[in-house]
Amino acid sequence: MLLQKLSDARGVSGNEDAVRELLLEEIGPYVDEYRVDDLGNLLATVHVSKEKAHRVMLAAHMDEIGLMVVQVGKDGMLRFRPVGGIDPRVLPGKRVLVGKEGIPGIIGLKAVHLLTPEEERQVVRIEQMYIDIGAKSKEDAEAVVKVGDYISFDTRSEVLGRLFKGKALDDRAGCAVLAELVKERYEVEIVAAFTVQEEV
Repeated sequence: MLLQKLSDARGVSGNEDAVRELLLEEIGPYVDEYRVDDLGNLLATVHVSKEKAHRVMLAAHMDEIGLMVVQVGKDGMLRFRPVGGIDPRVLPGKRVLVGKEGIPGIIGLKAVHLLTPEEERQVVRIEQMYIDIGAKSKEDAEAVVKVGDYISFDTRSEVLGRLFKGKALDDRAGCAVLAELVKERYEVEIVAAFTVQEEV
């Protein structure tokens, strides 16, 4: 199912290539022309034979929220910043995939039994969190990741009876709808805009 493939694809804002490739594979045989602009937006057109037909553009964004490596610690732990609007309260314990190779990691923070009474009363900030990829040192970590690497959430989509769960459904569901839409012909010219960087 296309929606499942799109949800499982990794496409943090600024790094939407995998999502775009999936969409091109899906819509390529059906559209009359397409182009990818300098930012990475995919614009696909379905022409109509009718003269002076109206042109309608429909858009859905390909990107998803995620994280980016900003520092590799001496202990091999990765510090990160959000890419897009993320509620830090949901991050501890989340599984992630780091960089193009998808190095698995988990988001951690100081253990609750090590917190001072004052720390227990504070809201946890992203700056207090780290990603553990199993590296024993800075050198170990830097052998597989680097500052600037994108980090996506390691969430697999799943069909649950009549329901579907997954990540990035805003707006990969819109991308799936647009991909189906361009497979038909209409009385108007259709331009499907699969856009980038909406989340930032």
